[in-house]
Amino acid sequence: MTDYLLAQWFLVSQTSWPILLSVVGFVIGLWVYRRSGRNTLLHPLLIGTPLIFIAMITLQIDFESYYEGNGLLRWLLGPATVALAIPLAQQMHQVPALFKPLFIALFLGGFFAALSALLLGKLVALDQQVLLSLAAKSVTTPIALGLTQKLGGLTSLITVAVLLTGIIGVLLAPMVFRRGKIDDDRWQGFILGVTAHAIGTAKAFEISPRCGAFSTLGMGLNGIWTSVFLPLSVSFFLP
Repeated sequence: MTDYLLAQWFLVSQTSWPILLSVVGFVIGLWVYRRSGRNTLLHPLLIGTPLIFIAMITLQIDFESYYEGNGLLRWLLGPATVALAIPLAQQMHQVPALFKPLFIALFLGGFFAALSALLLGKLVALDQQVLLSLAAKSVTTPIALGLTQKLGGLTSLITVAVLLTGIIGVLLAPMVFRRGKIDDDRWQGFILGVTAHAIGTAKAFEISPRCGAFSTLGMGLNGIWTSVFLPLSVSFFLP
């Protein structure tokens, strides 16, 4: 426990002025998103991320310095994810009746999300380290970073992959729901959580609190499920 607390303190203590780039970039992105009527194509991350990148280039800040300078935000990813358990707890009474279909959706959805990335990467002959950096693209950032480090991938690449996966998932979700005639906000939320992690969960809460709660459930369970099977499966795709 002492080692864990020291590690967390070290993470927070690394925080420095580059955190301002993240805060300012997100505030601008959020302003644009709200002014656009919450247009998904103008998601705060799609606006804020390029602004932060331009600032880093202009100020000649390398990724490692920026990453370490955002220690506080990286630490807050964990508590923020755990805090989502509050709205989930309010909807847990609905879960037992849906347990079997939720389990099947989680098992197949999480499995396909990770292994499809590995398979496609293998087919186009991606470099091994790049392949390992994309495998955990469909789980929330704190879990994705931990898995990628364990697998030997690049944390900078998985961060971008997670971002793009979430944005694409949110963009395609309305079409999928419409064509699949999925109008139950519980299933909409669960699908968003499994496939688009935290970004999908944020979008789910815009639909309804219940949708957000089920998205939280999908995101959390998929993170656990992927952490179990991915390290055991990835060796089949390596030379």
